[in-house]
Amino acid sequence: MNQLKGLYISLILIMFVNLTNFSFFDGNYSGIAMMLSVTIFFIATLFYINASHRMKDTEQ
Repeated sequence: MNQLKGLYISLILIMFVNLTNFSFFDGNYSGIAMMLSVTIFFIATLFYINASHRMKDTEQ
């Protein structure tokens, strides 16, 4: 359940970074926003990998 919450929070953070970039900064910092989004995506990927390994361990 914690991994699912982590994935959802990661999605919210990516949307917040994009919203902030286009609303407040008019897209001037799009490179920094993209770097933050990719970093958050990699963190979410780690949550997914961890969750899938835990599911495999509980099935066996």
